[in-house]
Amino acid sequence: MTRVPGTDLPELDRREEPLPFIPDRPVTPSELRRLLAEGTPEARAWAVSRLLLYAEWDEIWTFVTRDEVIGLFGELELPPALREKWARMLRIEESPAPTAVR
Repeated sequence: MTRVPGTDLPELDRREEPLPFIPDRPVTPSELRRLLAEGTPEARAWAVSRLLLYAEWDEIWTFVTRDEVIGLFGELELPPALREKWARMLRIEESPAPTAVR
């Protein structure tokens, strides 16, 4: 994964405590990175959805790139208003909602 220059938060990499911005279940930074790199498309979509819903701006880009978010965008579980905002920020023409709520 390529990190966006200037958005590296090394203190997140050193922590092995659960990340505070994922309320569903305890996930450490290394677990999140592994999930994003090796997980199923559904698992990666879950993780990116949580980042876009709950993480701070710099935290998001520490874990994913714009292209990774765009690649999973159709599968992300986001409220309609937030989906529209992210679609505008990422310059995505269409912002289809996932076919099923998980």
